Amino acid sequence: MTPRRALPIGLGAAASLLLHAFLFAGVDWQLPRWQDAAEATPIEARLVELTSPPAPPQPAPPRPKPPAPRPQPAPPPPAPEAVEEPPPEAAPVLADAVPLALEPEVPAQAAPEPEPAPPPLNPLPQRIDLEYRLSLGPASGRQTLVWVNEGERYTVTSVTAATGFARLVYSGRFVQTSRGRITPQGLVPEEFWDQRGDRHASARFDQGQLTLTPSRGEPRHFAYRDGVQDALSLFFQFALTAPPPDGALAYQVFNGKKLRDYAYEVRGEETLDTALGALRTLHLVRRMDGDGRFEVWLAVDRHYLPVRVLRVDDGVEGELAISSIAVSE
Repeated sequence: MTPRRALPIGLGAAASLLLHAFLFAGVDWQLPRWQDAAEATPIEARLVELTSPPAPPQPAPPRPKPPAPRPQPAPPPPAPEAVEEPPPEAAPVLADAVPLALEPEVPAQAAPEPEPAPPPLNPLPQRIDLEYRLSLGPASGRQTLVWVNEGERYTVTSVTAATGFARLVYSGRFVQTSRGRITPQGLVPEEFWDQRGDRHASARFDQGQLTLTPSRGEPRHFAYRDGVQDALSLFFQFALTAPPPDGALAYQVFNGKKLRDYAYEVRGEETLDTALGALRTLHLVRRMDGDGRFEVWLAVDRHYLPVRVLRVDDGVEGELAISSIAVSE
């Protein structure tokens, strides 16, 4: 199609459009200015100087911290006033206090076991009078033993005198006395006297040292152990402790001249014929070197009192046999 033929067709189409617009819009409508159909709606453009976009806001820099105040030297503490310290038991204990140094813990040691209490003593009457028939080789005599219980103290007195034909050879009396304390362990001798005619000797027990003052010569000293006895207290120590039917006993004994260690063997019970009748007795034998021999029989039903004593020394036999027992409560 040529441009000339196209022009009438375009004019026809424009007239048709105007007709329709008139019919629908009314008589007041004005025709618009002719525009080329190919042109676009005019756009107003302005030249604007381009500027760089504003920079994003930057965070404000942190304010510098003010300088820390220079520490001032602390004033010296005031001198403490003198205050009387409370006693240790009155000082308060802080629960949160931490000790500067801890003492090493010491493992608790088991408490030592207490020593067993000694068995109760066999009670003895307040006074006992024992009388014996004495035989010493061909000689005869009589001996008495008197026990006096004074509560916490005791006294034992022995008096020996010859009888019959022996009185012509052995005149006068032989007297011995023992005094001391009564303890839960038995007798504790403190003093011993020995009188033979006109001669006197004495001994004193004092804290482990025995001092013997003989009838002649200078005093002598002996060290002794706990449980020591003398020649008289030993018999009543047997009576108080009531030895068991079997076993062994050991004592350090002062015999009037020196200290000796004596060991006794308990041979058990025997029935003994005496001037008081048949008596149930406990037989003790002392061990002796050589041919020596010493034995004693304790009456079980008579407070374990000695009712027979037999001694053999250097081939000479001596015997004490009970003839009477008198008891005063």
